[in-house]
Amino acid sequence: MPFRLDPPRDRKLYRLVKKAEPVRLVKGRWLYSPGDPAREIWLVHSGYVRLVLPGMERGRRERTVSIAVPWETFGDEAFTEGHRRYGAVAGATAVVCPLPKTAFLHGLKTAKRSLDAYLEGQERELHRLRHAQGGSHGPTAAQRLAEVLIDVGARCGEPSGRGMELSERLTHQVLADLAGAHRATVTTLLNDWIYDGVIGVTDDHRFTLRRPAELRVLAGYHREE
Repeated sequence: MPFRLDPPRDRKLYRLVKKAEPVRLVKGRWLYSPGDPAREIWLVHSGYVRLVLPGMERGRRERTVSIAVPWETFGDEAFTEGHRRYGAVAGATAVVCPLPKTAFLHGLKTAKRSLDAYLEGQERELHRLRHAQGGSHGPTAAQRLAEVLIDVGARCGEPSGRGMELSERLTHQVLADLAGAHRATVTTLLNDWIYDGVIGVTDDHRFTLRRPAELRVLAGYHREE
């Protein structure tokens, strides 16, 4: 589950990044497959990485269960012995850096603010995964998609007017996987929200969250006073 590395807060961990040998991945290139040995933690320097599981049915494409965006780490399955549960594939042209798991874990444990941030990130991701289940008594596809957009905006959004612009280009399929919804449903919702002016799309097909407060309402959050 991705953890955001903040250099001012994580100086010990950041030193590991400066020593790392960057690896460049083109879109669609696998960094590792589900079940590969977990030997190191990875940090995204640019682009983004999809964390995936095999399709539910034989022959079906892999499912994106999470993404790691710039300055987020992933691959913390390496903290325990055994194999990786998730695969990792570049969602766009990306540069990633391998970090030694023992040194990374030591740095995490000895920096209270970093450890707190890591645990908070785990809690947020588990909350999102639980909501993505949907079902008759769970949030609707619209609520789950709105929540995904809010989460991604908080992680890789850049201020743009009264809203924010996502730094990464996320496909409808990736958003559908993250929201636990069908791609056609997500495409319909996105088109409706674009028409209503809640979100927008840049010339290079990145989403902008034009009215974040309204998006929060769509996610089922109470409107802020």
